[in-house]
Amino acid sequence: MVAEKEAGMKVVAGIDMGKGDLVVSVAGGPVQRFGNQEPGIQALLSWLRAQAVTHVVCEATGGYERQVVSDLQGSEMTVHVANAARVRHFAQALGQGAKTDRLDAQVLATYGEMFEVCGQSPQEGAALELREALDRRQQLVEQRVQEGNRLEKGLRGKVKKSCERHVAWLAKEIARLDKTCQEIVRRHGQLRERAALYESVSGVGSVTSAVLLAYLPELGQGSGRGLMALVGLAPWPHDSGGRRGQRSIRGGRGRVRRALYMASLSAIRRDGEFGRFYRRLRRRGKAAKVALVAVMRKLLLQLHAVARRGTPRIAAGAPEA
Repeated sequence: MVAEKEAGMKVVAGIDMGKGDLVVSVAGGPVQRFGNQEPGIQALLSWLRAQAVTHVVCEATGGYERQVVSDLQGSEMTVHVANAARVRHFAQALGQGAKTDRLDAQVLATYGEMFEVCGQSPQEGAALELREALDRRQQLVEQRVQEGNRLEKGLRGKVKKSCERHVAWLAKEIARLDKTCQEIVRRHGQLRERAALYESVSGVGSVTSAVLLAYLPELGQGSGRGLMALVGLAPWPHDSGGRRGQRSIRGGRGRVRRALYMASLSAIRRDGEFGRFYRRLRRRGKAAKVALVAVMRKLLLQLHAVARRGTPRIAAGAPEA
């Protein structure tokens, strides 16, 4: 098999990631099971090299794959983290209705054989690191909202003080994570350059730009219409026969949409382009939410334009959060 690899043959292994086990299948070959701990991962690497594997395909499984992917990226193998829904549809197209660890590994290997799979770039690895920090930040923000709601219910005495201490601690941790996100962006040149482009647009600050970097890598690629649908800002019709219903938005990447919502709120408070646009829509009789969604679309298109051109929207001026 080594000779085949040297001749340029593609040898694909699929790995079904679990909390305790890694089930590995080489396309058209053997299936093995390894532990998802450091000794098992090292044994897996040695086994993959012995099988002359060139490409490894796995799925994102809530974090259980991170150490394996990190170690594999240090080898000569190409590692592809596939979209789980796409792989599942692929299995159904093959007529594979059953689902076991062994079958999943075999499907992943076949998927990698049939399609061109590419490895993660350093930028994608940095975006994953940024995403983890933002996910943790969001968890703490949600906890702070919950504690704030409890304080409004009229807590008293030591229980109230406990809640207040927790709110203060959460605020400090959120601030630390904000700094962590900024450090991750500063460490990686491509992320740093793109963040500067995004923050040149009115209303976009460091948190919004970090969310865009982590959750919308497609920004600057493809069409604006496709981007609207991806984020969930495309107006969907509700028509039937002669009735023309009200258009509404739905689906898409909620995390990005929420970040654009907050950035748009910041932008319309100023006497700038977005503020004038929002007030003009309101004077024409548009509802506040409809006008704000229009601002979000306009903001996204401007971000798309600066990402595509690679030049900032404005030469100077510090954007608000």
